[in-house]
This record gives sequence, C-alpha cells and structure tokens, in this order.
Amino acid sequence: MTRRWIPAVLALFVAAPALADDTTSREQLNATLWMQIAPEYRALVQQAYRLAAEKIANPPPGSAAVEQANVPADELARLPTAVVLDLDETVLDNSVYQARLVHDHKAFDLPSWGEWVMAAQAEALPGAREFIATARQFGHTVFYITNRDCKVPAPTATDPCPAKTATMKNLVALGIDPAPDPQHMLVRNERPDWNTGTKTHRRAFIASNYRIVALVGDDLGDFVDPRLFAGDRARLEPRFGRSWFILPNPIYGSWDAAAESAAEKFAALHIGNAVLELPGGGPWTSGHKVRIASWNIEYLLTPATHAALSDHCAQNGGMVGGDDRTLPCDITKRTPRGPDDYASLRRYAAELEADIVALQEVDGPDAAALVFPGYDYCFSARAHTQKNGFAIRRNLPHRCEPEYEPLSLDNAVRRGVVVTFFPGTANEFQLMSVHLKSGCPAGPLTAPGRNCDLLSRQVAPLEAWIDAEAAAGHRFGLLGDFNRRFSIEKGPARDADGRQLNVFKEIDDGDPPAAKLTLVTEQSKFKPCTKDSEYTEFIDQILLGRDLAKSMLRNSFVRVVYDDADDKAHWLSDHCPVGVELGLK
Repeated sequence: MTRRWIPAVLALFVAAPALADDTTSREQLNATLWMQIAPEYRALVQQAYRLAAEKIANPPPGSAAVEQANVPADELARLPTAVVLDLDETVLDNSVYQARLVHDHKAFDLPSWGEWVMAAQAEALPGAREFIATARQFGHTVFYITNRDCKVPAPTATDPCPAKTATMKNLVALGIDPAPDPQHMLVRNERPDWNTGTKTHRRAFIASNYRIVALVGDDLGDFVDPRLFAGDRARLEPRFGRSWFILPNPIYGSWDAAAESAAEKFAALHIGNAVLELPGGGPWTSGHKVRIASWNIEYLLTPATHAALSDHCAQNGGMVGGDDRTLPCDITKRTPRGPDDYASLRRYAAELEADIVALQEVDGPDAAALVFPGYDYCFSARAHTQKNGFAIRRNLPHRCEPEYEPLSLDNAVRRGVVVTFFPGTANEFQLMSVHLKSGCPAGPLTAPGRNCDLLSRQVAPLEAWIDAEAAAGHRFGLLGDFNRRFSIEKGPARDADGRQLNVFKEIDDGDPPAAKLTLVTEQSKFKPCTKDSEYTEFIDQILLGRDLAKSMLRNSFVRVVYDDADDKAHWLSDHCPVGVELGLK
C-alpha cells in the first residue's frame, strides 16, 4: 500500500480542546501499538494468507484483475498464472518506522521514509513468507506492485531506483526472495506511466502476459481503482475472500484521504443516532399477514456511485448496455440525491409499511439501504445501475433464487429477480420483481420501433415462468414496473396472423389453470403520484397467480402518493409504490 502518512494533531489520550503542538502524530499511537502487539492483528493477517493459499491451489477460470475483465476465457486459459502482492503492510511490516514517529512526536516526511527504505530493516508480516513460497510451489509467478518510489531516495548515477534495490535486499534478508527478479517488482515512477499511486497501469502491464489469479493487499487501491469500486461495488465486493485478499491497516490508507486535519476528521465522525431501521419498523415477527409492494425509485444510487459515474455518460438517448456501468447524461446532470432526499424517501417507505418490496431502478443493496435501512436484500448481479431486487423485512424467512435471465433477452434488458418466501412451510410462495422494456405503454405490440419489439419478445419468457410455476404447484406472483397500461389494452391477445397485440391477455391465458392471474391494481382507482404526474393509468403492477390470489386480503390495496411540495423540494421518483396484503396460515 502507498506510504501516505497524515500529519497528525490529535492525541488519543487528550480531550479535543486540550490539543497541543507537541502531540503531533500521537493519533497513530493506538493503531501502531495494535499492529505491533495485538494477537488479533496477527491472527487476521495469518487468516487472510491461509485463505489465499487455499484459493490459489486450484484457481477458477477467469482473472482476479478487473484489467482482464474483457479478455476471452480461452485466451486467459493459455496464459501462465500470476499472484500479485502489495509490499508495505502486506509483505513488509513498517510499524517500527511508524513507532519511531510516534515516540519522537514527528510526522511522516519523505527524507525519513527514504532512510527507512534504504535501511532494508522491515520485518515480514506473519504468513507472508509462507504464502509466497506456496504460490511458487503451485506454479504461479509472484509479482509485487509497490508505491515505494524510485525518486525517494533520489536516483544516483549508478542506480536509477535506489528504493527498488534496497527493497529487494530487504526481501533477500527475510528469506522471502533469495534471488529477486527486478522485472517482478513494479515500483512507482519506474516508468513514465507509473507516476501515480494508482496501480491500474501496473496491473495491466502484468495482465498483458499473465492471468492474474489472486491479488493481496491492505488497501482498496491494491485491487481496483477506488472510484471504479464505488461505481460497481455490488459486483466487485464478492471478490474479497475469493480472489482478492485484504489485510487490516488502521494507520494509513485511501480511507483517510478525505480528512487531512483533525478538524476534518472530527467532522467525519458519525455522532448522531444511526438510522438502523425505518421509523416504526423493526424486524418481522410471526403474524397473520404480510404486506407486499412494488416501487420503482428512479435511479436510486449512493452518492459515491453518482460521483464515480458522473465523468462519462451515455449520449445515445441514454441507452446503456446491461454490462455497462454508465449513467444517461440527463441523470449525471442532475444534482445527486443528498441526505434530505434520502430522508424524504424513507418517510414514504415508512408510510408504505411493507414487509416485502419489489424494487426497480435501484443500484443494489447499498443504495436500497438508504431508503430501507435494516432490511435484507436480494438483487440482480447485472452491472447496469437499473437493477431489480427486493428489500425484505429483517427476520422474514426467505431464499434468494437464481435470477430469471430469459427475461433479459441476452442481457439486452433487465432480468427477473426471484425470491422464495417462507420456504418449506405451508405459507411458501415465490415472487418475481420485473421491470419490462419502456417506450411501448399502450397500443398493439406490433407497432413499429425497437421498444415495442423488445417488449413483445419479453412476453414469451414471462409467460413461460408463470406457466412453469403454475405447473409445479407453486404459489406465485409478479410485481414491478411493467411499463404497460394493462387497463387500456384493447382486443385479443393476438391478431389473425398470430402476432402478439397485448401483454396481459397473452400471459393471463389460464393454461394451466393455476396460471390464471389476478391484476391487483385493476381493483383500485388510479391515483397519480403527484398532481403533475404524466401517468393516468397504473404501469406499476401486482399480478398474483390463482393460488396466491386466494390469500389476498380484501380492501388491503395501498397506494402511497407524494406531497406535491415535498416532490418539488426533493428528488423522489417518477413512480410511487403500490402494495397489497396477503393472509398467512
């Protein structure tokens, strides 16, 4: 990890008002001491290395590096394999250097750091030596990517990178590398394009000749550009413990980059009451009913994701591929949602009082938690920020099922997300969250244009899922943004030539009989989300199969609409929720 020490002014053992100049760097006292003497730190490091050794024994196909994400599998399979490690606080323990700073009331500076590097006295972290030896026994080439800098200390006439020379000497002394290969240690400023702390270019350099099967480090930047991670967290985070192995480092790192002074660090502390659940919410307890609902929350993103994806946007009418992490330009131009916007959405979520919410246009669990804190989540793994998923009240029994990919038409549009509730009990039922193709809200599906064509092609896989659930004897339902005004569909399901005209009449054919659907919204008068809403009919629908519809409680339909002033003051959504209650046995 990069040696990035922050000049410190906070003594952990002195109250904030009594801060004094001679306490500089004392804020590092507990962190440094923990790394030096805590058995928990040693155990965590050894645990990470043991897990990594198990995983690299037989690495799965593909690559640990995002820089190889688009390399065909057969091409990757032909490459030799490599394991890539950071050095500082991953292989080499520099806590003695930091302890000296703390002891002498000094802050990090480049001259003292250069002297430490040249002394080549760092110890090995527990488990590092053994892991590196194991990686080589398995036939993997070991690379180091370090932000030790060829310019610190300064190059000489005989040595263009003294830091590299000294670091290799340190590895030899530790018995980690008896004969280090200089080509396998990639040092900052060793090449013109390696002139920043970002390690992307150096990983790409290794990836041009090797399949990277594992990354080991102590900072997010050792695995991926932090901005990329912020924009694609749901898809990248599962790599930790599989092909990414991270060690603890409480002293320094990219996590503290936003707070370089004591005042900024105090400001970053969360000292208010944490929002752990919705007002009036709490975990689900056994009862006689559950409320299910659906809500499209119009590009619900975390602030970090919005910022990370704002540099580039989709121009071509806002069209974004299923595997792309890109936002339409009209979304990037909007002021990102802030705390007041999320708080307002939470108020409507609390008013909804749903136990199960099918969500659309929500970028995974982190985004969903901003509106439904304290819930559990099942979400599509699709890279696109418009994901389907569910927010499920904590403790409500459920099982996330494989996504229903046929609905996506080879990832051209959104997948179905399926969850089984109360599995293995008399109350068991399945729900699918859907978000069908927009742009064909009414009229025959034979109308010209890409939108109606794609929607018409989604009908067959939608009906196939319904028929399969019915044939299997499952109780089932579908909730979501169907982008279709079922209440005004006219005529038969198909024309005389067999071409599809309507969606609901096609999927509601009652064959097999249990596939007969109840359109819940048909039983309620439409209410617009706001007085200025463009919608005059429901397009957010709840469809229940014959057997699940028998559990629907009378007069339990709910539609939560927005206060007009609140809608003007905050970024809410162009949809508002619908819900209904089901009785339990």
